[in-house]
Amino acid sequence: MRRLVAFIGLIALTGCNQYELFRPTGYQQDSFSNKADVLFVIDNSESMTPYATSLAVNFGDFVGELAELEDTTVRESLSDAVGNYIDYGKNRSAYLNYQFGITTTDVDAQQGNLVGSNKNKVLERGEDRLDMKFIENLLCEATCFPTGSISGGGGGSCNVPPTEVTTGYLDCLCGEGNWENNCGTSTEEGLEATFLAMCRSVPNPPEACFNDIAVGDDEWQSLLTRVDTDSNTGFMRQRSTFLPILVTDEGDSSRRLAQGNQIPDDYAELFRMFGANMAWVVIGAPANPSLDLVCPGTATEWQTIRYEYFVHTTNGLKINIQDPNSCEPIDFGTALQEIGELLSSLLTAFPLTSVPKVDTIVVFVDGKEIERAESLGTDDFGLEVYRSGWAYVPETNAIQFHGESIPQNDAEVKVYFEPLDGMPRELPF
Repeated sequence: MRRLVAFIGLIALTGCNQYELFRPTGYQQDSFSNKADVLFVIDNSESMTPYATSLAVNFGDFVGELAELEDTTVRESLSDAVGNYIDYGKNRSAYLNYQFGITTTDVDAQQGNLVGSNKNKVLERGEDRLDMKFIENLLCEATCFPTGSISGGGGGSCNVPPTEVTTGYLDCLCGEGNWENNCGTSTEEGLEATFLAMCRSVPNPPEACFNDIAVGDDEWQSLLTRVDTDSNTGFMRQRSTFLPILVTDEGDSSRRLAQGNQIPDDYAELFRMFGANMAWVVIGAPANPSLDLVCPGTATEWQTIRYEYFVHTTNGLKINIQDPNSCEPIDFGTALQEIGELLSSLLTAFPLTSVPKVDTIVVFVDGKEIERAESLGTDDFGLEVYRSGWAYVPETNAIQFHGESIPQNDAEVKVYFEPLDGMPRELPF
């Protein structure tokens, strides 16, 4: 009887949220967050037309591939719950709960707002015609089409993703001429756009979201007021991984950093205020291993290094927006496939329920104890580099895995620790 009660207690806990399996039991924590909030930050300056249209052409297939992992579980009985528990452990990526939003690097115009109508600003997995809603937001509101940049063409059908973006397709999708005049400034502020979007996405944003800015002799009045709080309603969820995806052929010129400043530590501090687990993706200007740019353009190395910093510090993903050999635009189908792989393997960081006594932490993956990662010193950004293993990250109160110790999607991860404030919760049995 005690075993039965204990087992029902376990099922009751998983029933609180079938997808997250958040189960502190004593000093033990099994933790996996399947939620991913994906923010596309689109450079809408004039040079970006071919890249945005390529993204639109390939986005339908990208969503289709993600949708193949749809959750088909049944939740009618105790035996269903047991089966779901086992299946969850075997195929966690099938439970990836993602949503998409778009903003642009033109912060004076967009101010971190997600583009689209109120009902189509936050696009959730499983909703009807998600791919077309995204493509409409991208092409109709977040893409610059300079005069003569695209060809004409008959209206045809705009109810399916395009094989080619023409004026006829755009008139059909957006309304005649409504896709014009979306060209943004040539001062691309990807980091500021991301910060403002985050400020708009939470009910209690940090005070810094509303403060005026002063950098050297330059001053800016805050773009946000308290009225803007939670205006991107529902976009940043608790215990979700937040993925900014910067799509740009330039670097960053965000206003909170002085020109020439390569290391965006001011923005790193701002992002930490949200307590979110972040993984950055940059589809940007190609560089060699020394971070020297390899294709001609108006980007400068100090601007692109700012993005490289966040990719590097969050174990994110850098994708070249141009082929380094030809400097021609890349195939966005391949780029989106890489992003899909990243989305299905968001298991490098495990947020903890309580602040631990660090020297009591013990970590197991598939029953094998993982050693604490040894620090190898600092890298060119002044950040610690680790051997394989786990490290505790106090800023996000999480266990971060490194190197060969990063768990696979179907791995069983158990973290034992003694909390500073005592037991995480009373046991249910």
